[in-house]
Amino acid sequence: MEIAQKNIQIAPMRILSHIRKNHALEHATIHILTKSMPNVSFAGYSFTQGFWIYGNAELQGIQKAVEIAHARLKNGEAKLAIHPNCGTNIAVTALCSAAASMLTVMSESDDDSKLTRFSGYMTAGMLGALAARPLGPKVQQYLTTDPNVSDISIVSITCNTVHGTPVFFVKTEMN
Repeated sequence: MEIAQKNIQIAPMRILSHIRKNHALEHATIHILTKSMPNVSFAGYSFTQGFWIYGNAELQGIQKAVEIAHARLKNGEAKLAIHPNCGTNIAVTALCSAAASMLTVMSESDDDSKLTRFSGYMTAGMLGALAARPLGPKVQQYLTTDPNVSDISIVSITCNTVHGTPVFFVKTEMN
């Protein structure tokens, strides 16, 4: 009975670990693609089975970028796991700005004019956004990505088209 309880507790951590590693590999792949194709925009989305890459590229280019990204992460280039356009940065900015604005709401009085309130909210939002600039990459580094991908294998890469844009699915397995 005790063994089953341990498996239940460990399974969610393994799932999160796989997502974090896929997220790191997705970011590293987008870094490689952006460097080789600077005029093409790429986006990605990671989950337990792998990650999606959206962008106007050929399957061979994606395959090569994924292989290079995987090798470079395995060789210790952890900085490739952090991406400036990650949704984590947007979420952290929203959270910091909302928290700062809530503090402003809590500190206002009934006598404050609408202009005073508005300028307070605006200032709080900007301060929150400024505070988020160094926090977003740190949240990626410590929470949403894991550059240690030595136990991740690339199983397959497939391509589909959504509204005329190539969409690539990189399937991974955790060893």
